[in-house]
Amino acid sequence: MLGIVLCGGQSSRMGTDKGLMIYRDKRWAQLAEDQLGALDIPVKLSVNSTQKQVYTAHFPEEQLIADHPSLSIMGPLLGVLSAHLSAPEEDLFVLACDMLLIESRLLRKLLDAFTTAAAAEAYIFTREGQHEPLCGIYPSAGLKRIMFMLLGQGITKPSMKFVLNQLQVLEIPLKEEDFLLFSNFNSRDETSEL
Repeated sequence: MLGIVLCGGQSSRMGTDKGLMIYRDKRWAQLAEDQLGALDIPVKLSVNSTQKQVYTAHFPEEQLIADHPSLSIMGPLLGVLSAHLSAPEEDLFVLACDMLLIESRLLRKLLDAFTTAAAAEAYIFTREGQHEPLCGIYPSAGLKRIMFMLLGQGITKPSMKFVLNQLQVLEIPLKEEDFLLFSNFNSRDETSEL
């Protein structure tokens, strides 16, 4: 299994690269890397091609996965599939860099479900029946199926939630007291509440 920190967004609402912002004396990308690394899995960072040079000032270059140029999609799905193409036999544990409040117990719960439950093509938390795709485990078999769909008939809506609706997903319902932990921060107004 390989941990993937999603950092490749445009951060247009934030006005600056979210992965490089500081919270509790660490960069957001580093906080997410630490969370995944605590699960004793290797971790890499998914970045877009314009970020790679900047990120090498803060992370080893071999730890960075740039968006794959052959993929004509955008958003988190691009980062996930680029990571898959770089390590096609690895199952991916994905975490967005802007999920600052996520707790390790929830990541461990997801990993436990992956190791003990019946095989699925994705392992995802749900909030009131809605998938939380930016903190999930995507086994290699499910990622290969997504690639097959993308290269075959195409994906009519290239979003993580749309793709999850095409897969066999093991869903873990969140308790209401954990809803806030799945917040992602997209603007300076939202971060001022931290």
